[in-house]
Amino acid sequence: MLPLRLLSRDWRGGELALIATALVLAVSCVTAIAHFGDRLTRAMHIQSQSFLAAERVVQSSKPVPEAWLDKASELGLQQAQTVGFASMLSAGDEFQFASVKAVSDGYPLVGQLEMRTTTTATPITTQQGPAPGNVWLEPRLLPLMNLEIGSDLQLGDSTFTVSGLIDQEPDRGANLFSMGARLMMHADDLAATNILQPGSRVTYRYLFAGDDAALKQYFKWLKPHLTEHQRVIDLQEGQPRVAKALDRAESFLYLAGSLAVLLASVAVGLAARRYGLRHANYVAVMKSLGAGKQKILAIYIGQMTALTLIATAVGLAIGSFVQSQAVNLLQGFFPVTPPPSSWQPLIVGIATGLACVIGFALPPLFRLAQTDPMQTLRQDWSNPDKREWLGLIPGPLSMLLLIWWLSGSLATTAALLAGLGLLVAGSAGINRLLVRGKLAALGGSWRIALGSLQRRAGFNTLLIAAFGTGLLAMLAMFYARTALIDEWQMQLPEKAPNHFLVNIAPYELDGVKQKIEGKNLEGTEFYPMVRGRLTAVNGTPVDEREQKDGAIRRELNLSWTDTVPADNKIVAGEWWDENTTEGVSVEVEVAARLGLEMGDVLRFSIGGLETEAPITSLRTLDWNSMRPNFFMLFAPGSLDNFPATYIQSFYLPPEEKLFINELVKNFPSVSIIELDKIIANIRETIGQVAIAIESVLALMLIAGVLVLIAGVRASIAERLQEAAVIRTLGGRRQLLIRSLMIEFGLLGIAAGLLAAFGTEATLAVLSQRVFELPFNFHPGLWILGPLVGALLVGTAGTLACRSAVSQPPLKVLRELA
Repeated sequence: MLPLRLLSRDWRGGELALIATALVLAVSCVTAIAHFGDRLTRAMHIQSQSFLAAERVVQSSKPVPEAWLDKASELGLQQAQTVGFASMLSAGDEFQFASVKAVSDGYPLVGQLEMRTTTTATPITTQQGPAPGNVWLEPRLLPLMNLEIGSDLQLGDSTFTVSGLIDQEPDRGANLFSMGARLMMHADDLAATNILQPGSRVTYRYLFAGDDAALKQYFKWLKPHLTEHQRVIDLQEGQPRVAKALDRAESFLYLAGSLAVLLASVAVGLAARRYGLRHANYVAVMKSLGAGKQKILAIYIGQMTALTLIATAVGLAIGSFVQSQAVNLLQGFFPVTPPPSSWQPLIVGIATGLACVIGFALPPLFRLAQTDPMQTLRQDWSNPDKREWLGLIPGPLSMLLLIWWLSGSLATTAALLAGLGLLVAGSAGINRLLVRGKLAALGGSWRIALGSLQRRAGFNTLLIAAFGTGLLAMLAMFYARTALIDEWQMQLPEKAPNHFLVNIAPYELDGVKQKIEGKNLEGTEFYPMVRGRLTAVNGTPVDEREQKDGAIRRELNLSWTDTVPADNKIVAGEWWDENTTEGVSVEVEVAARLGLEMGDVLRFSIGGLETEAPITSLRTLDWNSMRPNFFMLFAPGSLDNFPATYIQSFYLPPEEKLFINELVKNFPSVSIIELDKIIANIRETIGQVAIAIESVLALMLIAGVLVLIAGVRASIAERLQEAAVIRTLGGRRQLLIRSLMIEFGLLGIAAGLLAAFGTEATLAVLSQRVFELPFNFHPGLWILGPLVGALLVGTAGTLACRSAVSQPPLKVLRELA
């Protein structure tokens, strides 16, 4: 019980409270991030399955063999099927082009359909599509075809009853380029319509769900049987862009959390060092009375163990609470409600607490147990322990391993440590300039402040680096959240296209052109487009290249033109002339990833038919132009034998927004992508996700404050003595407080300047390497950084040292005597 009694007594000294606070901060920060990331991952897992309407999907351009379905039944897998195609609907004298989807019983296997039985009814969820003889429509088809619920509708050779309206289907987003409004029917009615004929453009999707082991066994059996016209869609392909964005956000959270833990660990180390120095005399007395090193180690390690258990438990509780509140705050952002977290984040939090204690708190205690009683009691430090530097190794090593574990990347860990090394070097440089300044000539307060900076140069370097790191992360997040999107918009040409027209059928082309020209809208040319899959290069199948680029695992949008598109630049080869009858121009980055070279012959599969073309040129593209761009452009006439639709983009002024309704009414089969709404959604999404990230970055500033407090407490005895001497010689208390404000204000300005430089460099890398934008200088950053640094560090440092200048000088001098 002795360690517990000592823990209660030593708590009043302040160092243990500081160690406990830093541990709670580190554990709660990492625990909250781990919980948040775990729940995000689980939510995306559920959402991906809902997006597919199944756990796995086989997509094919033709029916698969019955043996495939029989094998799935043998393994006990749930099954459903959908058949998608475009067709003309008729009702009386009204005709409309629509996207038809025939579904079997059991659809959807995962997720829910939402439908209404009347136009004014509240949407209801269902696990079953329409019954045979009935169809469900998207609501916009009713006014377009003068239909009502209960009306008859003709599809092919069959007549159906409109019995419901579709509000939402889980896998509608699987095909952005689906043509027209949706009609859903039962798969058993499909044969009677006589619509599907040889050569029809049809997408067959076979849905599977069931036990993980059975799914794995089935798709392992299925893989050798797949052809180039069939592919398996799993969770990774369900929502790749959203999943990738969330993975990056989770990695950023862990990285920011690692920095917060690193700063908190420095606070633990400073407080533990101060605690060891204060207890050196106690240990010397205990050793003089016969206590051995093992006994002393047992006492202090027992004390630290109890403190660690309490602080870790509190940190785990706070971290779990914070993440639950964060999820509630961002509830509207998540596509599905995140399920409860697993127990693994608790392990991450416990490991963080242990790493902080083992790396930073235990080394000072081991050095304390090595105390020489005679040397300590005599205050004789003429023979310092030359092995003391060994105690500096466990801290950085434990943080290195922890950050490596949290980030999952050795390269990220190395880059982070290199960045911190540069930050510390910059801090040392700024501090050196600071202490060599000629500010003493400005007055007594400045002279005192400058003297204090010179005496504590080593600690000041650490303080500038700690606060600079926290400010850098906060400023980088603040500017990156909105500034980069604003800069991207600034790079767009004036009146850049903000709407795309997709799936324009050939018979609608002239009508759409007349509408666009009639409004005098500025738009691009109309590009023909077919969808095909790259299957071979120089006669060799591309299977071995699948891991290099996702373009091989999906169908590409292929087009042809006789002129080089605007914002495209030929970097190799030559553009075709009027006599060229075959050839393909490839985007240069795709060519590099796939190892393609000039003259290579590419084979494509388009709707079950194959075509080949040699590479005649390589091009660069400007993806920020908001114009239609294609990885593969063919020579005119190369793809004339394949049915094509057209794509175009145009600029629509905000005041002409109602023109979209006119287009939809006249051309219901044309898909309109409104980029202005997409940009607005990006802003909203970034703002919501940033709340969670900024909360973690705020913890970094708290960790920086703890480093400041720990450093101040380490020098509190020295500051007490200095204040007592100055006040004895006639200095007023206000003089000392002003000197503290100047001292810590200068440190804050230095940290702010360092953070501004680091933030500018970070934004430059993000702009050019991630967003591929020209770098823009941020003058406001160089004002905001030093200002925030001076306010935060100046206020926190002055408050932390206030007690040192408030003690009566006579009392301090008597205690020192």
